[in-house]
Amino acid sequence: MDVKQKFLETIAKYHMIQKGDEIMAGVSGGPDSVCLLHLLRACREELGIKLSAAHLDHMFRGRESREDALFVEALCREWDVPLYREEVDVPEYIRRTGLSPEDAARRARYAFFERAREKTGANKVALGHNRNDHEETVLMNIMRGTGIEGLLGIEPVRDFYIRPLLEVSRREIEEYLKLESIDYRIDSTNLKADYFRNRLRLELIPLIEQKYVPHFGASLRRLSEITRCDLSFLEEQTSAAWRQAVTCSQGRIKVDLKKFLPMHDAIKRRLVRKAVEELAGDVKDFEFRHTAMLVDFIKNSTAGSVIDLPKNLQGEKQYDCFYISLKNFRENGDYLYELFVPGRVEIKEAEVSIQAWVKPRRGLMIIRTNPLIAQLDYDKIKGNLIVRNRRPGDRFVPLGGHLKKLQDFFTDEKVPKKERDKVPLVTAGGNIIWVGGMRIDDRFKITEDTGTVLILKMERQED
Repeated sequence: MDVKQKFLETIAKYHMIQKGDEIMAGVSGGPDSVCLLHLLRACREELGIKLSAAHLDHMFRGRESREDALFVEALCREWDVPLYREEVDVPEYIRRTGLSPEDAARRARYAFFERAREKTGANKVALGHNRNDHEETVLMNIMRGTGIEGLLGIEPVRDFYIRPLLEVSRREIEEYLKLESIDYRIDSTNLKADYFRNRLRLELIPLIEQKYVPHFGASLRRLSEITRCDLSFLEEQTSAAWRQAVTCSQGRIKVDLKKFLPMHDAIKRRLVRKAVEELAGDVKDFEFRHTAMLVDFIKNSTAGSVIDLPKNLQGEKQYDCFYISLKNFRENGDYLYELFVPGRVEIKEAEVSIQAWVKPRRGLMIIRTNPLIAQLDYDKIKGNLIVRNRRPGDRFVPLGGHLKKLQDFFTDEKVPKKERDKVPLVTAGGNIIWVGGMRIDDRFKITEDTGTVLILKMERQED
């Protein structure tokens, strides 16, 4: 199978691109990103996309970095691809923050992609990670002591980011570029064993393949696939346990101890992490030690005990239940409810109710004029539905737009400040999918590939 065919099959397999998408390719000038840009350009009519490119000069390598930027600029001009570029002094960022060069570069790069998306209007960012990068990431995570999620390696699709070359090897990419007579740049730092990933790539993996396991890369990929399947099962079990033991209301999450305590520790840990994600928006920096400490506290502390947690959270144990809430939780201001599918929930703070049900896409009439009804692609929605009001840092992608702070959206829509805390937000997996009565998130809109539609209907109390 040639590289172009693998590229197209990977896009189809993971539903990476839909017709009408505006794709921005991250292009460093190296072989992977140049190959990615060439394939996207060659297939843009077939894929039905609008294409642009973005290049960030990390200012790591002085003249060499500047030459990379000039190369990408010339390449995009030759291929008639619009280019957005920036310079960021990452060495200065490292000195200021104390981060490792790898972590600092990664943070700077993804922050750049977010700015570039807003500037260009692209709704997806294509990155050039290849099959070897995926294998190296799995091994690197194992050596750092990962949990099960780390065994997934690099995900093909995550939020706005897609990786169409993830099932193509580095060698295949280089052979493709040679066959097409396409030039590219070599990052000299990739040839030095100064960084952890480079040492794995240049020293450890070749040694393992030569002396111990000739097909080591295939073994790592198989581990990742097995993990993906097992993790899917665990997520199903966690969702069932959540419905059984957890109640969301009034800005708090309540855990029924009689139902929670007999559960397997694996499910307990996943439940508390899910509770953290629902309240804080994500579980970044909520480490395994925090999870284990919290589960142990729930099991062994006495009634009335309180525990301070990362991410501005607090836990409180009662005789028959355990509460997790934000430390700045306002008893009469914040609200949070779970919405089952099918189901209905009354939001007394907002004086509305929201009903949810699903229907097949085929034959369904699409409603575009009633702001109190939202129709979304149910297959893209992960996790239970939570209805809550706004939290600091909330962002979403208004239909037809780009990533935006909820606060800015309310300002643009002229929502009075005193009304903003009442507006119901329907969320799933930490993402806002509908700003009730106003706008859905573009990532969950119905497309030609939609199979099942989630319908949300809001009714005001006076209705």
